[in-house]
Amino acid sequence: MNTKRLLAIGLVGAIAVSSALSVSAADLTKDNPTGQTEVTGQILGNDPDGNVSYIIRIPDLVDFGVLTQPKVNEDSFKDVPYTVEAIEITGLETDEQVSVYVRDQNASVDGSHQFFITNKADADKQLEYDVYTHSLENDQVYTDNINRPAMTSAIGYYLNGFTQVGEAVNGMLRLNQAQLYGVNINDYVGDYSGYMVFHSAVETQP
Repeated sequence: MNTKRLLAIGLVGAIAVSSALSVSAADLTKDNPTGQTEVTGQILGNDPDGNVSYIIRIPDLVDFGVLTQPKVNEDSFKDVPYTVEAIEITGLETDEQVSVYVRDQNASVDGSHQFFITNKADADKQLEYDVYTHSLENDQVYTDNINRPAMTSAIGYYLNGFTQVGEAVNGMLRLNQAQLYGVNINDYVGDYSGYMVFHSAVETQP
């Protein structure tokens, strides 16, 4: 792996220029014939990602639109697409990738691992949704949504590793409106929102 090392060394001393002395200067005199000058330096160290530049575009908004209460107690999925795309990637080594992770804004390793939208007027009213890395077809129930295993990292679930421009995750968010079955729908009226928190990092390819 190519690395960039920035070595900065500063040398500080007492230098007399004509009759002007810096405020940190020390004088040697007959009565004080010996003195000392501090010499300092700084090493900033290796920057393994110093040559890497990337732009990963995430969606500004994903809207489930108007949600409805099902009349029967069965699955009633609302699916909406989302895209995460590599717009710019330069400087990666052959074994590197830009890894992207995602979690709910309130998710934690020790707490809830799922994704929610919450009623803006009543935080006790929440609706859970699932995150997929692909489109869902024929209203099938997929079990490979990324948020079904326990979240083991504080930065979230692994979404994808990007290595070149144009790579994209064309995924789907799925909310089961069956969560609204049997409730007093007037208690759930209102606007709902939540945040998916994305995190990117340059990592070695698995």
